[in-house]
Amino acid sequence: MIAMARKDRRSPEAEAYRKLYKTAYWQAIRTGQLNKHPLCQPCLQRGRVERATVCHHVDPETKKTNFYGGPFQSVCQPCHDGPIQSEEKRGFSNEIGVDGWPVDPSHPANRKPGASSND
Repeated sequence: MIAMARKDRRSPEAEAYRKLYKTAYWQAIRTGQLNKHPLCQPCLQRGRVERATVCHHVDPETKKTNFYGGPFQSVCQPCHDGPIQSEEKRGFSNEIGVDGWPVDPSHPANRKPGASSND
């Protein structure tokens, strides 16, 4: 049986960053971040203790202009690959507050009727 290569579903932009993540300079930044903050910050905010394995760029725009400059956040793989990436792609968080409404002011449910997303 011949194994077929999996199709890479990354965007061209993500593909360009892939090389930067493999550099010794990035690995030193990642190691420093995870040594300084070894626990997943989003999990801690929810009262959970999980070991962080990903050095995440907090601001996607800064990542584009200064890849190595930060700011960074230590996160576990499930947080990074789930809610964090989803929020970055959508432009708003789906987190729901205790009142049952989305907590992010940018969430469509919190926009005024007739207002555009740029208002």
